[in-house]
Amino acid sequence: MAFLARLGGRLSETYVFRVVKADTESQAGNYAGGLAFTAFVSMFPLMLGLLAIVGFAVSDPHARAQFETALLSFFPRDASRGLHDALSGIHRFSGVFGIIGLVGFVWTGSSLFTGMEWTLGRMTGVGQRDFLRQRAMALVMTVVFVVVVVLVVGVNSALALAGGLPVLGPALGFAVWTAFMLVVYRAVPERTYRLIQLLRGAVLAGALMELLTLIWPLYTRLVHGFNTYGAIFALFFVLATWLYFWAQFTLLGAVVNRMRAGEPSVPGLIARPRR
Repeated sequence: MAFLARLGGRLSETYVFRVVKADTESQAGNYAGGLAFTAFVSMFPLMLGLLAIVGFAVSDPHARAQFETALLSFFPRDASRGLHDALSGIHRFSGVFGIIGLVGFVWTGSSLFTGMEWTLGRMTGVGQRDFLRQRAMALVMTVVFVVVVVLVVGVNSALALAGGLPVLGPALGFAVWTAFMLVVYRAVPERTYRLIQLLRGAVLAGALMELLTLIWPLYTRLVHGFNTYGAIFALFFVLATWLYFWAQFTLLGAVVNRMRAGEPSVPGLIARPRR
């Protein structure tokens, strides 16, 4: 018994145990469900709006196809086919749905990033911006997301010219996820930290997301029986699960940042001035 007590005491002093304890105390798992749901209902109109804007601005079909491929690369491969089929169907109604998509692009983009602002605020103990600042922040972050997608297109094109180089794939995926999470942690919350203080949480979240991408095919083989209930149900199940993991890893990175840096005091993007 004494040995077990000493072992338990040593384990409780480890960094991993302290992270798990902080994550549990913050109720990140509960908040991750809400963030995943917000992302799920915002995802399709947001992609539709992005593709509508690209369709209006770019006349080259190959360039549009590359953009769509990069956009879908943020989701697991087994969901990409269903999403591609849905988006391809919409292309036939580009006039009406293009206008709806542009409106949805602005509104749902705001819903996604304002939802992230609220959830990350629960992890770090900060409030929210006022309505106008929220929507301005969300619009800027949506533009950032477009830039990330364009960078992914460029990286994929460079990899194709370089002959694939499979070793670079996971490394670049990790770099893209880490950079994106670093921008999210720095810009989305109303109060945040300096970039160097955010690096540990962003690296953790980026590594976990890339690891999830690599092992996801194994998971889908384990649950392949859901396909027997229909393609729509399978797509819903895959996306809901994927987005929950993404939300959980995002909030875990925020918890790690607070463990390291304490109470945030640096203004986020378009934050209210401190009095």
